[in-house]
Amino acid sequence: MADDQNKRPVNAKLQAEIDAQLNQHRVPKIEKKSRTRIEKMILVMSWLMVILMVGSVVYAAVSALGWM
Repeated sequence: MADDQNKRPVNAKLQAEIDAQLNQHRVPKIEKKSRTRIEKMILVMSWLMVILMVGSVVYAAVSALGWM
């Protein structure tokens, strides 16, 4: 299947025009923004909620099995 693609004739002028157009529109590099204070607080609170929920599920399972 890869051999079929290599057999196609390539229009050099068209390929050069495509390359020139692609080179004009480079994707700008995105600078990594630092998190704001509120975003950090939300992240910490969400992790605390996850830990709390996992703990409550474990507690419920242990209680249901009668291990405590």
